Amino acid sequence: MTWRLRTEAAQDTSEVLVNEALTDTDWITAAGILVGSLLLAVLVSRLLRRVIAHAIGPGFASIMMARLTGYAVFLVGLFYTLSTLGVRVGPLLGALGLGGLVVALALQGLVENFIGSIILQARRPFTLGDAVEIDGRLGIVADIDSRTTLLHALDGTQIRIPNANVVSSTIVNLTREPVRRSTLEVGVAYDTDLGQAFEALETTFAHVARVVDSPPPLVTVTGFGDSSIGFSLLYWHNSDIPSELATRSDLTIAVHQALTAAGITIAFPQMVIWGGVDEGSPYEAAPGPVTTSYPGQSGSVSENKRRIGTQFRRAGRRKPTD
Repeated sequence: MTWRLRTEAAQDTSEVLVNEALTDTDWITAAGILVGSLLLAVLVSRLLRRVIAHAIGPGFASIMMARLTGYAVFLVGLFYTLSTLGVRVGPLLGALGLGGLVVALALQGLVENFIGSIILQARRPFTLGDAVEIDGRLGIVADIDSRTTLLHALDGTQIRIPNANVVSSTIVNLTREPVRRSTLEVGVAYDTDLGQAFEALETTFAHVARVVDSPPPLVTVTGFGDSSIGFSLLYWHNSDIPSELATRSDLTIAVHQALTAAGITIAFPQMVIWGGVDEGSPYEAAPGPVTTSYPGQSGSVSENKRRIGTQFRRAGRRKPTD
């Protein structure tokens, strides 16, 4: 058994190596090819990085794509160098392929995140500095590396999301466009003159400098609520989050001032407490018999009862026919 294993190992070695004596010229040629491949890989990597950065912008994608291309050029030169030294590249590639498969299975998560980073840099759903909402998490994009996307949340915390999750999640880019629209809801009492309330709310936009004039703002009546009649103020503002918060604050103050000046009550949930006994009952006498006419019912209640009883008795006297 030991002799068989040694024989197989010797055969595998003979498949990879060629039994030929190497001269000094062969070693010099192989060294020249290796050095030339290294220099060519560096040159191609730098040129490709500039081209990609000019096409899609600087970032992780240009760096990684340039590096991968440089590695590929160097590997081609390395294999050619080995073939010059008498190494059979075919069996060697087979062994490397099997080992690469094992490594890929062991590093599946890292590979998914790495590919996700390349997809994000190539498709560019967001860039550094954009305010985004990824799978319910809101923050400013600070960095995209080979494994995670870093967000700076509004409360000062840092959020790292795996790139594979980012690619498969819903991405809302809040700052891709220069302006975006927000909505402010307000309710007025039911006895309010809606025309007057409508005019008062329309004047509030002119008092808030952060509200963008184009597209123009809009006031709509949303419907009847539990305690109020609802209005929606649709307005546009700069897309960054500080502008959104500041505009909402200013508009809320302006709405309160305008409705108060017009004598309009901003409705709020109300509850009526009942003690259980009302003074002055609507019924003047004690309750008596209650008889309500109904379609199909004629005569008094006693006659209807006798009619129903007779029908049941007659039905009981019937005999089955032969």
